[in-house]
Amino acid sequence: MNLTELFEAIRATYVRELGAVVAAVDAHVEPAFRRQDGSLAVEGALDLPCRADYIPRDGGMKPGRVDSKTRVEFEPFVVLYGNCEVQMSPFAWDWLQVNVRGLGLEEVAVLAKSWFLRWFDVEDENEPNEQGLFGVVHFLGDPSAAESEVRLTLDLGSAPSEALNELLWQLSSHGAESAAVT
Repeated sequence: MNLTELFEAIRATYVRELGAVVAAVDAHVEPAFRRQDGSLAVEGALDLPCRADYIPRDGGMKPGRVDSKTRVEFEPFVVLYGNCEVQMSPFAWDWLQVNVRGLGLEEVAVLAKSWFLRWFDVEDENEPNEQGLFGVVHFLGDPSAAESEVRLTLDLGSAPSEALNELLWQLSSHGAESAAVT
C-alpha cells in the first residue's frame, strides 16, 4: 500500500461513518459556525473558523459530532517529503496531530493557517458529493510549541487525502526537518 492509498483508507473509514450519520438525520451538513450577521465565527490566536459535522434542522441547533469508531492499523514507518522525514503512526482522520521540527511556531502557524483556509472553503462554494459531504477540513487548533517542536491538532473532516499530503509538502518545502503524524 502506498501513502496515497493509506491516506485514502484512513479517510474512507471516517467518511463512511460521517456519511451514514448525515444520511440518517435531517441536518445541515458540515456547516461553518457563523455569527448572527452571517459572517464566519472565528476563534483562537489564528482567528480561524470551524465546522460542525452536522447541525440538526429540528430547531435545536446543537451541533452533532461524529467520532471515528475504527482506525486503520499499520506499523509506524518513515517517509520522505523532500528532505523532511515524516514518521507515520496510526491516526484518525477526524482528530490527528502533526508534530513539526525545524520550523518555528510563527512560521508553522502562517503555513498552517494558509493551508487550512484553502481547504476550509471559506465561501462555501464546494458542491456536495454523492454522500452529501463537501470535501472540507473542519478544525485547526492553535499551534503550540513544546521543546523543539510545534504541534498542530486537526480535524480533516471530509477533505480529500490530498489535503494532508499538501500540508506535509508545504512544511517540508519551508524547511521542516522532520514531522510525526499521529
